[in-house]
Amino acid sequence: MSEVAEEHNADLIIMGSHGVSGFTEVFVGSNTEKVVRHSKIPVLVIKQKPGNLNFETVVFASDFSDESVSAYIKASKILQDSSKIHLLYVNVSGENFKSTAEMEQQVANFLMKADGNMNQLNNVHYVSDYSIEKGILNFSNLVGADLIMMPTHGRKGLAHFFEGSISEDLANHANLPVMTFKI
Repeated sequence: MSEVAEEHNADLIIMGSHGVSGFTEVFVGSNTEKVVRHSKIPVLVIKQKPGNLNFETVVFASDFSDESVSAYIKASKILQDSSKIHLLYVNVSGENFKSTAEMEQQVANFLMKADGNMNQLNNVHYVSDYSIEKGILNFSNLVGADLIMMPTHGRKGLAHFFEGSISEDLANHANLPVMTFKI
């Protein structure tokens, strides 16, 4: 599917999905996961028949790394000024845990690279949860989000098997529409 979209110079792939779980999810995956993993253009995954596609409240979840800047810029262009965007950093215990000061510095550097200013700083939210996926879902429910947007690495092979993909898991498990951007 992503090859066809690229051949036709598409700006976005929109897919419906029922999701998969259990054995199928671990060893086979879904068609949606495969498109999210391989597509070079943004993918919008919709689980339920939408009443409308007005994305008024959007969560952009990220680790705010330098490599995520391009995804944020693409997301901002798609949304323009039509949506209230919540920038979300989910902090989990383990090797990637960051102190408040470290998170704030990373986000500040990110915003300066992406926007050239700190105007979005008041729209940044920091949450802690047991997993990044749970943190994104819980926060999205809390703010009444209409859409979750996030970058994806598109890992393949053993890296994908051992590290998994938060964006693919969200596309599979979230009831909200999820839009991914390859980094």
